[in-house]
Amino acid sequence: MREDHEKMARTFDQWAEAGRAEAMEDGHRDVVHQVVEKMDIGPGERILDLGCGNGWATRLLARRAPEVEAVGVDISPRMIARARARHDPRLSARYEVAAFESLPFPDGYFDRVFSMESIYYAVDLGKALREIHRVLAPGGVAEVIIDFYLESPGTEVWGELVGVPMHYLSEAEWKRAFEAVGFRPVTTRRIVDRRGPGDPTRFTPTPWCPDWETWVSIHQCGSLWIHAVKPA
Repeated sequence: MREDHEKMARTFDQWAEAGRAEAMEDGHRDVVHQVVEKMDIGPGERILDLGCGNGWATRLLARRAPEVEAVGVDISPRMIARARARHDPRLSARYEVAAFESLPFPDGYFDRVFSMESIYYAVDLGKALREIHRVLAPGGVAEVIIDFYLESPGTEVWGELVGVPMHYLSEAEWKRAFEAVGFRPVTTRRIVDRRGPGDPTRFTPTPWCPDWETWVSIHQCGSLWIHAVKPA
């Protein structure tokens, strides 16, 4: 597992240097805002942002209510460096290098765990989900959003392109994975970016999305939002 984590860290260090974190921030902004608006975050909550990248969602969460403590973790030291460089000192937010399978926090420390486009990178998915369950307080909630799932077939090539193992599961399989570690209830829904797919005349093909039709399909499928509760 150590070698897998080291390879993951190198991959996302390269992404950090290439500015990929900022591109993902722009691409995911609307979906994240939609979910965060529905989370009803209260004053003084503790929130873990799993796979925080440059920390933009960590800071968004910290701003949602007075005295919210938001902690972002990422396997990539360079992503964490970018997050710390962008830190707003007015916020109670911090950023730490950590693997999903060994979170450096006490049992029951957080009220919520949030994650955007990262949980499928877990080297050991079952262990990562157990860690999420462990660090949540009884009654705490995990809010996990992913674009890479079976019912969005336009994303299937992403696993080969990233070059690290990724979990490509169906919506039902994701639900069962959370239930298997003790979350109840677990619900899923789709969130579609309100900005629409954009202007086809300005579309630029990439290996991730080789044509306009694929991009429209990914947009229409939306992001999968998994809402999982740790029983009180």
